[in-house]
Amino acid sequence: MHRRVIPVVAVVALALTGISAGFNEDGARFDGARFDGEYGLWARWRGDSLAVSWITVPPSPGMLKVTTDGRTRVETTMPADSEHTGVFADPHANALVLTYGRADGTGAHTTTIRKRRDGKPRVSWPAVDSIVVVSDIHGEFDRLIRVLRNAKLIGADLAWTGGRRNLVVVGDVFDRGADATRILWFLYQLEPRAERAGGRLHMVLGNHEIMVMTGDLRYVSAKESAIARLHGTTYDRLFDPRSSVLGQWLLEKPALLRIGDVLFAHGGVSADYAGWTLTQYEDTLSAYSNEDLFARWGDTTFVAPVDSAGLARRDAFFWGPRSVFWYRDWVQADTLAADLDAVLARFGAKLAIVGHTPQPTITERYGGKLIAVNTFPFINEALLLVRQRDGWSRFRIRETGPPEPMEPPAAS
Repeated sequence: MHRRVIPVVAVVALALTGISAGFNEDGARFDGARFDGEYGLWARWRGDSLAVSWITVPPSPGMLKVTTDGRTRVETTMPADSEHTGVFADPHANALVLTYGRADGTGAHTTTIRKRRDGKPRVSWPAVDSIVVVSDIHGEFDRLIRVLRNAKLIGADLAWTGGRRNLVVVGDVFDRGADATRILWFLYQLEPRAERAGGRLHMVLGNHEIMVMTGDLRYVSAKESAIARLHGTTYDRLFDPRSSVLGQWLLEKPALLRIGDVLFAHGGVSADYAGWTLTQYEDTLSAYSNEDLFARWGDTTFVAPVDSAGLARRDAFFWGPRSVFWYRDWVQADTLAADLDAVLARFGAKLAIVGHTPQPTITERYGGKLIAVNTFPFINEALLLVRQRDGWSRFRIRETGPPEPMEPPAAS
């Protein structure tokens, strides 16, 4: 049976002595890169237990404290090392508060792990008054934070300050940049904070999320690869959807999302999928991504338990140039107005927003029915939509300065 062979780069093999020598006196940075706290945190389920691993470099004794509902469940220290792991039984609480770091208490970090969820992503949400959209973050944590602060969505402490506004991340948190792991933990923590304030954080899966979870690591940065090296594993295992907290969280996310009359997709919707419904598409995504084949896609020793036609369907769904994750024609062509109109009508939307294809600035196409939000350099702009009676006012938000109204596009 034909199997797709995905190129997998070797994890960067940085010797611990070399890494240690490069850190400054607080052990937090190496050549400007951070590994402490959520920059290098790995949490995964082992049956009915949770394993938590974190990094302290140079090597030092570690500490872990686990609390639920204000009650201490676990409190332990570890001998000096660069990587520490604590494993404890799941108390089946709604939230586990982890405090971890060095045993002397300097530079302690706190992360809350939420109860595991079951079920498929929600793909349709009612209309809201204000939406901020970012896309293709690609590991650029500091730039993302500056944009979100300027958008008044987060404060200096990274807590949600956006009230009832919605934030949509249109895929591609992973790869290229240095801090994808930190961004994912930041978004994981921000999601319930936004919800408690009456707002919401949505995330749409991009092609780079699919790549990492299926073992295609060709674009992983050296610094992110070093995280896996320090944990003694491969990078894809940090986000394995069968066990990883972040991997399972990612599989709660849709690939197509509608909020009111706005449709979000990382790449776009080609004619191959234009006849599907939102529910049909997400049912298929959920079914395919929960198969053993998904997590073992790059394993050439694994025999797929599907026939060649079934394998081809999955290959096209996740990897084909006309898939929702990879499609570029809406942005690269100017002759698809009829196709775009048909997709919008099919999904009950009037505006489509996509990432994936880089643009110098956030760009409107097809008379304003399409907005491409992947900017290069990555994440140096966000899109702000403000609902009006006759549609949406559109603004660009940069790292500094007030929102800039976008010029109405010429009709096409």
